[in-house]
Amino acid sequence: MPQIALSELRKVSGGFDPSTGNWVHRGLDLSRPTEISQEEIDAFKGHYGSQFGVAMNGLDWWLDRDPEVLKRYRLYCSLTLRVEPAVMGGGTLAYYMLMGYVKGARYCMHSFLNDGLSRAQALEMIAIAFVHAGPRGMETIAEAMEGLDFPENPEIPAKFPAGWAPDLAAFRSGLDFSSIDLDSAEKGKLYDWFLRTIGEIPPYVRFMAEHRPQLLKTHRARFENMLYVLPKQVWPTAMLYYHVMSRVAEGVRENVLLCKAWGVSKSDTLDVIGNALVYGQMEAATMVQREAGDVFDGWKD
Repeated sequence: MPQIALSELRKVSGGFDPSTGNWVHRGLDLSRPTEISQEEIDAFKGHYGSQFGVAMNGLDWWLDRDPEVLKRYRLYCSLTLRVEPAVMGGGTLAYYMLMGYVKGARYCMHSFLNDGLSRAQALEMIAIAFVHAGPRGMETIAEAMEGLDFPENPEIPAKFPAGWAPDLAAFRSGLDFSSIDLDSAEKGKLYDWFLRTIGEIPPYVRFMAEHRPQLLKTHRARFENMLYVLPKQVWPTAMLYYHVMSRVAEGVRENVLLCKAWGVSKSDTLDVIGNALVYGQMEAATMVQREAGDVFDGWKD
């Protein structure tokens, strides 16, 4: 592997991208896994302190004990990120909220702040996470958000992948949410929405429609009335991220299909999965193959 001076690597345009010769990620020269300099240590610590607002003491722990472990971990993680940065689903937030990991939740929100999310967009990110994180997660985010606020109109707005945009109508199935009852006509509308959007009806939809239709309808009321300002693509990418990270197979297929239907590229969908594997690991990749391998096999970007 060719050796390039750290100062020169920082000059390479386009950020971390080994294919262009830039192996520096978050201050670490990942082309030299068995070596580390004080400059790299300072840059790594500075990255988390400035970009995410908190020191990552658990990662710093490896710096003076076995930096090779940290560097090989960071190389694995870095290859799951877009070369051209953009805001994606943010599925880590729900996971950290549910785990009660205050620092991690603040890390996520500080990252959204740096990415240029507005106050309304940030609240919708939290609302998506709240679906799985519940009251425990909201206790976590309430503590994590102390002293952290988002502007109404950021000077530099958040950048999303090309083609991503708000589209509330895409969520709408035609249900009447002034009533909690799901009659046969509305059940047909809901089934039609799934068939029209992803080409199949998930098992939970049939089960809930038959046995607990009110719960299904009130779930849809949240789903269909949540993303007013965020791109619609944030929903399936956040949900896919959470399910892969948590190794919950039942949530994978629907959200892969939604990603494909709503214009998330195959590459970005795989990046979401890859990034979630930081926690889900290879076992979760087996799960994805079983649940949605056929979707990826026939997917042309």
